[in-house]
Amino acid sequence: MSKKLVILGAQWGDEGKGKIVDLLSEKFDISVRYQGGSNAGHTVVIEGVKYIMHLLPTGILHPHNVGIIAQGMVVDLKALQEEIEDIEAKGNKILHKLYISDRAHVVMPYHKLLDKLFEKKNGVGTTLRGIGPAYMFKFMRKGIRMADLFDKKVFENRVKENIEFVKDIAEKVFGEKFEIDWKYIDEEVIKPFQMFKDRIIDTAKYLRENNKSVIFEGAQGTLLDIDMGTYPFVTSSNSSALGLANGTGLSPKYFSDAKIYGVAKAYLTRVGGGPFPTEIFGEEAEILREKGGEYGATTGRPRRVGWLDLVALKHSVDVNALDGIILTKLDVLDGYPEIKVCVGYEYNGKVYTDFPASLEVLENCKPIYKTLPGWKESTKGITDISKLPENARRYLEFIEKYIGVPIVMLSTGPQRHEYLFLKEIV
Repeated sequence: MSKKLVILGAQWGDEGKGKIVDLLSEKFDISVRYQGGSNAGHTVVIEGVKYIMHLLPTGILHPHNVGIIAQGMVVDLKALQEEIEDIEAKGNKILHKLYISDRAHVVMPYHKLLDKLFEKKNGVGTTLRGIGPAYMFKFMRKGIRMADLFDKKVFENRVKENIEFVKDIAEKVFGEKFEIDWKYIDEEVIKPFQMFKDRIIDTAKYLRENNKSVIFEGAQGTLLDIDMGTYPFVTSSNSSALGLANGTGLSPKYFSDAKIYGVAKAYLTRVGGGPFPTEIFGEEAEILREKGGEYGATTGRPRRVGWLDLVALKHSVDVNALDGIILTKLDVLDGYPEIKVCVGYEYNGKVYTDFPASLEVLENCKPIYKTLPGWKESTKGITDISKLPENARRYLEFIEKYIGVPIVMLSTGPQRHEYLFLKEIV
């Protein structure tokens, strides 16, 4: 068994990573989130109880599993407090086995204000959770880290400086009233911090010195990666494997023996703005959206939907050097007489089979489709490969041949037991 496993999104997020990590993390001792913040939304159903995780690593739901929020994350302390209280109210005690990096940055109330102002001016479809501005302040060297909350003088000085900075932007640039005061900072940051004071450590050191098995859980998806995604319609962190080293504080050599798998839907979805070459509309889209329950776990917004894009998926395979794909929601395609898959883009007479960096190409290209026969039989809940419909198998084989790596696992429903291993994973 590999002692290091990385599970990340291979599309635009919402691929069903939560269930997959929950299932696989049962075999691991430690679960790590290493990028993003409360803009993530991972849903897990355990014995009929639904858990929606925004900041916590999904594996922490297992009694034996230690959860780590690593340094690459930006943490909304109030949201984390509410998330833990909600989970513990359902009978799952987790705070005592959670560690938070002392180098992780804190999402402040003024980050959320800026997020709303920026989105109002030139929106890209963010979750308005303050994630982008928190990373912006980090790279502007104006950020506040967990370690800073232990020093009252340092914390107060930095907050005062930042409040004046944001107040000027809000009032002088956007003409909006600025109403964040110390009472609000106290409620949103200082009081929640008391809950976590004893849980803040050097998590990179903890992982380096620990010989236990570790699963790393990515948030969002590769096509939202700040460098390798559909920029500028991306998230504010490296949501691909590129974020592993800087998000954890561990050397790339640490991951040399890790297995890396990408999670992808059998079709494709996207939330917010940005290019989506295979997007479908109207009644066709409504049918797929309803069948797949495509509404955001974080925002509740209806997701944009479309056919599987193999050009984009191959890009994710290459960027992450994936060992294989875990395919989810195959059952949503049950009953379709025909299923389309995109095998190229056409733009201005040129055919692209590599995922282009150009936003102009991605927004205006026409997808080149291969139409495959569908299947009438139900795949929902199948756990035996011999029971897969023949055309469903052919669909999987076509995907594998195009992307060049195997599909190692299928998820055929939201419940823990609704899965099928096609290859050995760990």
